[in-house]
Amino acid sequence: MFILNACATPGTVPSTTSVPLPEPSPTQISITVTPVESALAQGNPTAAPLDDLIASHTVMFDTPDGARIAGELYGSGKTAVVFSVMGNCKPGWREFARLTAAQGLMAFTYQWRDCGPSGPTDESEIRQNFVNDARGAINFVRSQGAEKLILAGASLGGLASAKLAIESGASGLIVLASPLEIPQWDFRIEAAELNTGIPKLFLIAENDHVVSFDASRSLYELATEPKEWQTYPGTAHGTDLFDTNIGDEIQQRILEFILAVGPAK
Repeated sequence: MFILNACATPGTVPSTTSVPLPEPSPTQISITVTPVESALAQGNPTAAPLDDLIASHTVMFDTPDGARIAGELYGSGKTAVVFSVMGNCKPGWREFARLTAAQGLMAFTYQWRDCGPSGPTDESEIRQNFVNDARGAINFVRSQGAEKLILAGASLGGLASAKLAIESGASGLIVLASPLEIPQWDFRIEAAELNTGIPKLFLIAENDHVVSFDASRSLYELATEPKEWQTYPGTAHGTDLFDTNIGDEIQQRILEFILAVGPAK
């Protein structure tokens, strides 16, 4: 059984040794979160569990090349956020999708087609499958009435999101711990694919054990303005950062970005 357990195999991305680079000043954004979110953030044990308030709906959607995939739909609204998972198939965006839906937005996450027991049948198809699965998810939320779209992805999911930022007509892009390229899978983001005036947020742990700081910074530098670069201490990769002691801080930062892009008018 082949299980893809990382964005890139060891030795295929630059080392994690990095040269300090200037970082943009954090944008100061004032946002309003729902009362349940405030209670949860403070660890209030009497607060109703978020999964009781924001139910998920399992749906099936089709990709442009004919695959049929399961997804999880949360909330509703004219603005939708599509969360693309890492290559290791962890449902790392699930709880954050609920947080997003609690703000009155539609949130959608899914498992890519090769997350089944057998894994990818052909590693040369990884790039194509990941991108087509993201296309299918985008088409699905559009069919549900989404007028404004934000793409968010971690690791391989971030690469797929970046590749479709212009094609999908997205209004915002969030990339968590993704490199510029993975040569052995012929997966690379071209400058033209990030030559867009939509807001972009790039995040990574400073010593990410899978994708190096430099590899992710290269993707950030390829993108045109407006863009933001945010790093955090630690070695956790992608959505695994949510399970660290700074997970709440990172989720809040991403949520601020989503709400700054704003709901559809």
